[in-house]
Amino acid sequence: MAAFDVRISPRAQAQIDRLRAFDHVRIIEAIGENLVREPLVRSRNRKPFEPTPTVLADLARRVFGDVTAVWELRVVPWRVAYAVDGRTVYVLGVFRKDCGTTDDALA
Repeated sequence: MAAFDVRISPRAQAQIDRLRAFDHVRIIEAIGENLVREPLVRSRNRKPFEPTPTVLADLARRVFGDVTAVWELRVVPWRVAYAVDGRTVYVLGVFRKDCGTTDDALA
């Protein structure tokens, strides 16, 4: 299976750059290991948002119009929000999720 092209949005890159070096490395490695191949296959650490939080749905629409689903990659305690268009994975954002809902973490 051919690899997907992963593109990190400027917003997501800024969020990653603000992290501690340890978390920065973990997230970049997780993106490389999990999103280059089969980003649309459910796994223990990868699933679609159900329902998609409004903030992420609006961001995905601005990036590339109509999106069927926004997915999350779990890198405890971080979440990487991404969407796939053809053979390209767009990383939309990175946020910390400790307790509560995703909407709470994005607020």
